Amino acid sequence: MSETATAVRPQGGPAQRDFIVDCDSHNLPTLDDLKPYLSRRWSEYLDTFGLRTPSEYGIVRARWMASRADSWGPTGKPPGSDPEFFIEQLLDGEGIDIAILNSIMMAGQNMVGGGQPQEFTNALMAATNDWVAEQWLDRDDRLRASICTPFEDPESLVREAERWYDDDRFVQIQVPFRTNKPLGHRKYWDLYEISSARGMPLALHPGSTGQNLITGAGWVTYYYEDHVGFPQALFNQMASMVCEGVFERFPDMKIVIQEGGWSWVAPFLWRFDRAFEQLKGEVPHLQRRPSEYIREHFWFTTQPIEEPERPEHFGQALAALDMPGRLLFSSDYPHWDFDPPSALPTSLDDDLRRGILGENALAVYDLPREGVR
Repeated sequence: MSETATAVRPQGGPAQRDFIVDCDSHNLPTLDDLKPYLSRRWSEYLDTFGLRTPSEYGIVRARWMASRADSWGPTGKPPGSDPEFFIEQLLDGEGIDIAILNSIMMAGQNMVGGGQPQEFTNALMAATNDWVAEQWLDRDDRLRASICTPFEDPESLVREAERWYDDDRFVQIQVPFRTNKPLGHRKYWDLYEISSARGMPLALHPGSTGQNLITGAGWVTYYYEDHVGFPQALFNQMASMVCEGVFERFPDMKIVIQEGGWSWVAPFLWRFDRAFEQLKGEVPHLQRRPSEYIREHFWFTTQPIEEPERPEHFGQALAALDMPGRLLFSSDYPHWDFDPPSALPTSLDDDLRRGILGENALAVYDLPREGVR
């Protein structure tokens, strides 16, 4: 969308600028970036063996790492690898007040796990966090980050998350939403225990931690299919977490869905609630309808923005969702389908627009408004 959505002009006064929080932007360390943060053993392993290649079922992305053509910086480093260019192009260029970094290294665990030593995956995730803290967060106080964890190794996952909990620049734990087990599985509950106790959201982001089928129908042929199919995994993950009783056990959990859209949520909840009335005898541990858990525990980022052919359908979908405080602006920089803040339609009322652009994120992440501009 090309309509601008970031200027507010009170009656009789000058235009005021909205506070903007980008809840999903990406950086990516090169292998050379990580070596100073690896032990000698794993640095030598990286030089000798490298990363495991994706399986033959991997999807060919649109451009390198699905990046926009202009995101290669003047140093020649890959998109998301040069913090100064990132700051220039996204924070300064788009007027972003706070950007939350989700490292692509976390989303790419299908390239570093399974076929390589688990300890190597653990070391790469730890090195990524060290690199983010030292090379990015120390550089600009507008940056925040997600904790990268070796997700399928619960003990190491908890240990790595706890290493960063006292650094308030890390505001969430990044979780790939294509996992080896559904997210309601007990193997992940240690993570939920510490996430809930610390009030730190989990961010469910595209990515995988193994070579499971990525759809319920089998392997896809085209990147296009994969790109539009993210909600399939999220249907299953949301149902798993509700039905397994995650939110009964952890009533303070916060889940942020990223890059999965939101317009499908309302029809999914209608179906979920209707089936609950018929089948709730199978899940007597659930004390509320599924929609009540979802509305209490989930937030959704906006990118890629929903763009119906009839613009009025956008507002109708928002009304059906009925979760105005749960939408969070995201750009997905530096990916090719990047959304600037102006992607939000101007038909939104001022309070809703301000909430989506920044106010909702300030609340869920407990972010400061002052001292970041």
